[in-house]
Amino acid sequence: MTQTFTHTGWIIYPRYVARHGDNAFGWLADEAAAVGIDLHVLFAEELTVGYGHGTVPAFWHRGEAVTRLPDFAIVRTYDTVLSRALERAGVPLINSSASMELCKNKMLTHELLAAAGIPSPQTLYAPEGEYDYRHVAGVLGSERFVVKRIDGAKGEDVFLIDNEEGMRQAVAQCKGHCLCQQFIASSSGRDVRVWVIGDRVAGAVLRYSETSFRSNFSQGGQVAPFELSPHAAQLAVRSARLLGVAFSGIDLLFGEDDHFIVNEINGNAGFRTLSQLGRPNPIPAELFAYIRDSLLR
Repeated sequence: MTQTFTHTGWIIYPRYVARHGDNAFGWLADEAAAVGIDLHVLFAEELTVGYGHGTVPAFWHRGEAVTRLPDFAIVRTYDTVLSRALERAGVPLINSSASMELCKNKMLTHELLAAAGIPSPQTLYAPEGEYDYRHVAGVLGSERFVVKRIDGAKGEDVFLIDNEEGMRQAVAQCKGHCLCQQFIASSSGRDVRVWVIGDRVAGAVLRYSETSFRSNFSQGGQVAPFELSPHAAQLAVRSARLLGVAFSGIDLLFGEDDHFIVNEINGNAGFRTLSQLGRPNPIPAELFAYIRDSLLR
């Protein structure tokens, strides 16, 4: 029987994702089809944006002019120019260009968290990475702290520092584009990843490592089921709303006295980790139901 679609959507990835044997392209297309959406997978490198051809930007895909834009787009890359062009052309995005910029720059994330009174690690930023180890240690109250690339992802370029030489090497690895952050020892090697869609939690897992202070699954960490408390769920949803992301992964650290601390907000969150628990993963279905109900009315 021929599938009837009521809407068309794009999901835009960087091309390297296609090389992953476990990409979710087919899964996403099936879940979108279940709610009447014809989903097309595009690669950002195959799109061209042009201004000066009219009042809205023009688009080409693989050199061919795009004559019909989608009803929405899910942008799975931090390309602000592409996202802004789609928005200017009237295409609703998951997530907006503004919210993705706030997520990408971890210092901007912490600026907003701090201003809103949401618990987060004490964080320092110096332009061009001009940090003095003793000064940072004094401000953070510990000779051990974290240096991380300001736009890093998947636990890459994150370093636990306890001396001047280690700091020098970490800053050099990040090419000076980094920040310094309080090390939350009570959460070393473990955190909670919470997926938020709209104003509700769609799933959560405990991530842990027995060999590293980093718990990211992509860095060799493991996952286990985690029962999120109402307070933790509220904290995750509030954080997502603060940055304006409709779909996000919120990373919570274990603070003292069972209090949670918001570490990062990922606007381009992977979701396959939840499938490692051997139970149904509801995120794609819930994401497209949210798009249908919130963006396509």
